[in-house]
Amino acid sequence: MIYNMVHNEQDAWDLAQESFVKAWKSIKRFRRHSSFYTWIYRIVMNVTIDWLRKKQIKSGGAEFDDSIQLKEVDPASRTLPKADPLPHERMQHVEIREKIDHAIKQLTPEHRAVILMKEIEGMQYHEIAETLGCSIGTVMSRLFYARKRLQNLLREVYENV
Repeated sequence: MIYNMVHNEQDAWDLAQESFVKAWKSIKRFRRHSSFYTWIYRIVMNVTIDWLRKKQIKSGGAEFDDSIQLKEVDPASRTLPKADPLPHERMQHVEIREKIDHAIKQLTPEHRAVILMKEIEGMQYHEIAETLGCSIGTVMSRLFYARKRLQNLLREVYENV
């Protein structure tokens, strides 16, 4: 999960170590109101998001423009290959994957977190809300705006496929 957030192996290892040290130091505060997995996942997510925020502030990252209108695209649509792709198709898939990864990197840490938790980790809304310490409505809102932003960033990809 950390690597999917930061896209750098060394940073991911550093953040994992920092997260586990933080969890170790605060293990006495674990009250068993949630599962241990959710508790530690929340620590890892918070450490990662804090690190991304600090990095974004230093690099002068900007928030997206919410006034941009998008075409009607089902954000949950998925496609499955019917057979093994040919070499030129595999190369195209690699290029598309790189564009998707690049687009995900441009999301705010909060939006990146909910996209990865929902789409990559397969977590349910209530699990994401519990992990992030926010309401289900907040998760739904962040997921909506993250998908909207990704659609805008990936418009050329899905228009040319």
